[in-house]
Amino acid sequence: MINKTLISFFISASVVLTNTFAEDNSAFRFLATGDVPYSPAQNISYGQLLQQSEQEDFAFLMHVGDIKAQFSPCTDDRFRQISDLFEKYPKPVVYTPGDNEWTDCHGVGADPIERLAKIRELFFQHKGVLRLDELNAVHQSDHPETAEYIENYRFSKAGVLFIVAHVCGSGNNRRIDDPPSMREYEARNQANLAFLKESFAGALQNRVPGVALVIHANPDFENGKGEGFRDILAALRDFLAEYQQPVVCIHGDSHYFRIDKPFHDEAGTRYLHFTRMEVFGAPTVAGVIVNVDPADPQVFSYRPYYMNND
Repeated sequence: MINKTLISFFISASVVLTNTFAEDNSAFRFLATGDVPYSPAQNISYGQLLQQSEQEDFAFLMHVGDIKAQFSPCTDDRFRQISDLFEKYPKPVVYTPGDNEWTDCHGVGADPIERLAKIRELFFQHKGVLRLDELNAVHQSDHPETAEYIENYRFSKAGVLFIVAHVCGSGNNRRIDDPPSMREYEARNQANLAFLKESFAGALQNRVPGVALVIHANPDFENGKGEGFRDILAALRDFLAEYQQPVVCIHGDSHYFRIDKPFHDEAGTRYLHFTRMEVFGAPTVAGVIVNVDPADPQVFSYRPYYMNND
């Protein structure tokens, strides 16, 4: 488990990661999706949506997790079906695991911990699937102390920092009735905190124009009652208190497209420089275009993206 000394080490190490932040300031856009496909029909529709999007000038595709329905089998074949789809996409794919890929697999007779290892192998260790090297992504696994957490990574484009952290639904795998799950949650939660604090420190030091935090879970920004998300929300509050530029959290999990400002500090004051953008989810097969312009005071803007009916 990661202790506070290692967290401090990671934060101090962020000062040498200047390559993460150095590049031009040209505006760009990307396509955000998640919580899909859940059925054979949605497999076809999602594939068509991605094929249509290939004609657009998107810098990358984003999928915020849940590549299958909760109670469908957690098989290698299903994982490979989606990893093949991502690998064939002509742009890099920014992906973070959802709960349906592993946490909830106990409900269909599979071992969640073993399934998480397979997700890491198929999507992240096989670098040709997501092609994150094309984004100059820095992975938490670059630190020997956290070599396991290859799915935590960050990159910058046009100076804007993207932080992808493995925070998933179903309570972030905090299952108090299952000791293996609790051990997994506690270790990953500490790794997540170390990675977020390191990344936030880099954003502050480098004075980036905006930050996008990408997770799977809906962490209940409104009330923050889930124990599995409490530490993450506290770290985000600490960051928002210091960093006054636009921050967006892009997530899925509750299958409800929305753009709002639900987060507030402990005194109840709403963070006006923080935005939540939740993607569409099954049964709706659609995406969200996210425009990123560091010259715009708001940095991020959003528009739904649908299949053409031609």
